Amino acid sequence: MDYDKCSTLANDSTIVVQENRSRFELKNPERKYFQKIEVDGCLIGDGVEKCDWIIASEKPKQRVLYIELKGCDIDKAISQLKSTLSHTKERYRDYNRECYAVTTRIPKHGPSIRKKCLDFYRSTKATLSVKNIKASVLG
Repeated sequence: MDYDKCSTLANDSTIVVQENRSRFELKNPERKYFQKIEVDGCLIGDGVEKCDWIIASEKPKQRVLYIELKGCDIDKAISQLKSTLSHTKERYRDYNRECYAVTTRIPKHGPSIRKKCLDFYRSTKATLSVKNIKASVLG
């Protein structure tokens, strides 16, 4: 996997990745540098489940965000995030790992979504947040 070829360095005040109606924003008021990696279509080839984007930083702490921009299939999004975590586990072994599934339509945040997030953490040791249409996170 060629991380350099698929990456851009960004220090914008808001780092954005979007696809169709799904949008993820990383608020970056301190304008820290983040590596924005295109996973789907660049880092991981065809025939393998993968999320859309990875955003990573090393300073002030090692943190990596896995982002899947999806229509409405939350189970597929979770599967793609798990697959990407597995394929990148060596590179991001010591990082704080956070996963985001941004969907255009999700069921109400009831017990089923909370259970999926808890099961995800138990199996991956990474957090999972499910957001509808737009997710905004502080860098």
